[in-house]
Amino acid sequence: MQSGGPLPERRDVLGDHLYSLVISLDVTANEAGQLTGMLLEMGNDKVLKMLQDKHLLQANVKEAQSALKRHTDCKGFENEELAEKLYQRIEDQEQENCAKLTGMLLELNCEVIKKLLSSNKELETAISKAKACLDNDENRSSVSDREKERIGDDLFDLVFEINPDFAAKITGMLLEMDIGSVKVLLSCPKRLKEKVDVAYKALMQSSS
Repeated sequence: MQSGGPLPERRDVLGDHLYSLVISLDVTANEAGQLTGMLLEMGNDKVLKMLQDKHLLQANVKEAQSALKRHTDCKGFENEELAEKLYQRIEDQEQENCAKLTGMLLELNCEVIKKLLSSNKELETAISKAKACLDNDENRSSVSDREKERIGDDLFDLVFEINPDFAAKITGMLLEMDIGSVKVLLSCPKRLKEKVDVAYKALMQSSS
């Protein structure tokens, strides 16, 4: 029982390795933290097998995604969960740029977003318009250049409330994601908290 070190430390190390593999799959950055947490519940032995077998990992990630989607679909339209609901609906139709498209549609007010969620046709139209903007190179560059500083400031304020001691470093790590993904975090307190916790663990691991 003494070989291998304390279990919490092993779990943290396994979690960091697992997260890096999960995020490299066809999985959005916003889901990676939740999915990693779900997979870690399967136990260290199964996690070790997943780290060694990419096909096994992919199968378990898909299963966890399905469970996550079912859980999300059971929720109502509370303000805090509106962005998550929108994210899930867009992901069903457009996986490739899901985070970016969600971030763009989150610029709309809450009532408009609720309307989109209640009408497949209106949501499809809104997604098509957002995709057209994404396909425009000028628009893409202006978003990343002009908005990143403002979004970075907003993100820092929220991260500071969760982890004031490491707010600057964690904010820098989260800003490595694309702007659309960061916008989703700004609108989803639960997802942001998960990402901050994962980033903090990674920081602690790298400094130990």
